[in-house]
Amino acid sequence: MRTLAVVLVCAAWAAVCAPSPGAESPAARPPAAPPDRQEMIRYAAAAGEGTWKKVAQPPDSLSSRELFTCALALCEAGQHPERLEPLFALGAKMQDRDPKSRGYGNFRWSWSHTSVMDYNAVEFCMQGGALLWQRHQGKMPEPARRILREVLDFAVEGCLRHKVRESYTNIALMNAQNLILLGEGLGKTEVADEGYARLDRIFKNTLANGICEYGSPTYYGVDLDCLLLIEAFAQRESGLAQARALLELFWTDIALNYFPPSQRLAGPHSRDYDYLRGHGPLDTHLWACGWIPGPPRGSIGAVFPALGRWRPPARLYEMSAARFPRLVRQTWGAQPLQFRTHYLLPDVTLGSAAANYHNMDLPLTADLPGPADSPRCYFIPDARHDPYGKAKIPEGSGAHSKTLHLKPFWAGAQRKTDALGLVLYRDEDQTKAGKSLESHFVFPRDVDAIRVGSQRITLKAASPQTVPLGAGEALAFRRGTAAVGVRVPWARGVGGTAASAAFVDDGNEHGVVRLTVTHYEGAQPPPTVAGAGAVLWVRVGSGLKDDAAFQRWLSQFAAARFVEGADPKTLAFQADAADGAVSIKAAYPTGENAAADPPPVRAVLDADGDDIGRRILAAVAPPRPAAE
Repeated sequence: MRTLAVVLVCAAWAAVCAPSPGAESPAARPPAAPPDRQEMIRYAAAAGEGTWKKVAQPPDSLSSRELFTCALALCEAGQHPERLEPLFALGAKMQDRDPKSRGYGNFRWSWSHTSVMDYNAVEFCMQGGALLWQRHQGKMPEPARRILREVLDFAVEGCLRHKVRESYTNIALMNAQNLILLGEGLGKTEVADEGYARLDRIFKNTLANGICEYGSPTYYGVDLDCLLLIEAFAQRESGLAQARALLELFWTDIALNYFPPSQRLAGPHSRDYDYLRGHGPLDTHLWACGWIPGPPRGSIGAVFPALGRWRPPARLYEMSAARFPRLVRQTWGAQPLQFRTHYLLPDVTLGSAAANYHNMDLPLTADLPGPADSPRCYFIPDARHDPYGKAKIPEGSGAHSKTLHLKPFWAGAQRKTDALGLVLYRDEDQTKAGKSLESHFVFPRDVDAIRVGSQRITLKAASPQTVPLGAGEALAFRRGTAAVGVRVPWARGVGGTAASAAFVDDGNEHGVVRLTVTHYEGAQPPPTVAGAGAVLWVRVGSGLKDDAAFQRWLSQFAAARFVEGADPKTLAFQADAADGAVSIKAAYPTGENAAADPPPVRAVLDADGDDIGRRILAAVAPPRPAAE
């Protein structure tokens, strides 16, 4: 069975890496050689100096997780064993050891917290803690060893109590990883059993519903850390096989959605801390595999990919860099519209999600060639006048502050070069406090041409400007041979008022401009935002050799038909896309009973009609019970 699984996975990879009809044979190579693993470990240990300097007088910002990661980096580098005892002792002070507490066995995230506020803390701490025991407990000083063992015994209970839904991908994987490695390292078979059972549930959920926390430049890095450590240090073949298959799935997903001309994971993102540029901890893995060049990155966390054994085969990068065009489709949940589409051309990509993920997603995006720090194109729903994601606010319990946007109803539909998105706003905490309500489509300022209708826009370095758009009028820009155009054919303001759309160059320092639909702006928050919304129609063009070709493309987009249904209780929109009609239907104003055409497909990871992701996972045999 194991031989058959390997054959099936290899055949699946061969299929996804094959060039599209008419495409050139893959010849691209990663731009850099992977760094030496010991170099990565030395870099992580050196980065830990910042943590060590905090130990004597901990600042409020000190995190419990960094204590254990720093200690692991030092042990892997064979440096400063005398520092382990103070690091572990401080970690013990941040651990909840009250058996009556909900946080029993868990940790305060930050030194400033007086109790456990983020129950994920135990997972991030034990990612380093479990490996410290498994790999180094016999070599560390006895006082440090004694403190660490006590910490781990309490942390086992914290991990067992931490019930994580399988769709919370990064934390679910980390929880399973910790229970497996803690259970095996401490000789607690029942704990390891539970870890493998939780990993199996994650695996089955992914086979059924795809990667739920999809396309995240932050959390894909965490996912890969967890899977690499299971693959390198777990003992049971069933868990190893599942970890390897999930690594294959994640890296195939990354390769299909990665855009080498801008060195980033392109397309829609479920959770993104960097709206403008789309970078995050995934970059550490891309660097570790040679996919992006440059100096070491990842700080002390680089120790985790350094310890992993599994690496993506070269053919995945070759496919990513050479297989154009390609259409990538995948589900990210059990609901019909939990689905995303991403169409990649050599000089531009367009992606859309069919539904809203949460308050850090980017459901409608375009990516262009350029330096890695060049801005993306993205849609953001906003009640804080923060189109660039720079103003942090407390999240949930208040343990962290993040750049959170609204959570409106969203529906998207896309074939290839055209995407249609419908946003309908609903009352939530931000709208109850906000004095504005806006829908933004942000894009780079550094382009070759910008047009609003037939008007050419000239950008002036020191002179902000606003150019109104007529109803349904196209705003488009060209960079090189690529173009991106946006129309707002339907929009509603708060309280049934008209909504206005405009091109805005506000002179920001981020190198971007935007199309903004203003649904509300006033001295006080509106009583309700229900009923406000907009339709955004985005089209991309490729291979436009000059401005004349761009103008012809823009004229076709501006003239393309858009049809709105007549029923006031059911919104129905259809756009004549370049490659077939695209449509969305939804109840107004709630968004209920939404439907999209083309309809979503149930695919784990589909490339040009081939669900490669399902084949990768289905090739793994079900795990046997531990007693067998």
